[in-house]
Amino acid sequence: MKVFVFGGSEGVGEHVFKRLAAEGHETVTVAETDNRAEALRMLGATDVIVSKKNKNFTGGIGGSDAIIYIAGSSFGAGEDQEILVDYEAVVKSLEEAQRQETGRVVYLSPVRTDESEESKETGGKYKAEDWIRKSELIYTIIRTAKKVSKPGKGTIKAAETIAEDDDEIPHEDVAAVLVAAIDNQNTFRKSFDITEGRSSIKDALDSL
Repeated sequence: MKVFVFGGSEGVGEHVFKRLAAEGHETVTVAETDNRAEALRMLGATDVIVSKKNKNFTGGIGGSDAIIYIAGSSFGAGEDQEILVDYEAVVKSLEEAQRQETGRVVYLSPVRTDESEESKETGGKYKAEDWIRKSELIYTIIRTAKKVSKPGKGTIKAAETIAEDDDEIPHEDVAAVLVAAIDNQNTFRKSFDITEGRSSIKDALDSL
C-alpha cells in the first residue's frame, strides 16, 4: 500500500514512518529541507518531496492508497489551550486527495480527550473534523489523551468518548493505531478517542 503522510515531522510521525516501513508499505511525505528529507528516509520514508512550506505536495498524493494526516498544533496545547489548526491547509490537502481519488484518510486530531467543550471550539480544532465528516472521504478521526515520549505498550483503550483526566498515551502507540486503522473497516467513517489501556490495538479497534 502507498501511504501519504502529512505532518510527520517528529514524535508520532517518526514512529508512523518506522511502522509503515516495517509492515512493507510505501510511504510518501513532504519535507522543507534536504537535511530533513534525508532524516525521514532514514526513518523509513520511501519518497520525500522537498518543498518549502509544504506548498508543492500534490504530485505525491497521486497514486496513494491512503493518507495519514497528523494535524499540527502549538506547543503545550491541551486542556483549555486556544491552539490553532491550519484549517485551510487541511482542506487543501484533502480536497486534492479527493480530486486524485485517494479516498481513505486517517486523521489525528489535535483535540485532546481532556479538553473542555469550550476549548474544543477554539483555534479551528473542530472545523477540520467537521469538514472531513461532510466530505466523500472514507475517514477515521482519532483523538488522544496527552501524548508522551515513552516506550509503547501495544495496548490501548478506545471509545467514542474518553473523558478521564490525567490520561496519557505513548507516541509509539498512537502511531500504531494510525497505521492499524488504515485497513480496519470497523474504523471507517468513525471518530473516537484513545488512551492507555489493556486491550490489544486490534481488539480495541474491532470493538468500536
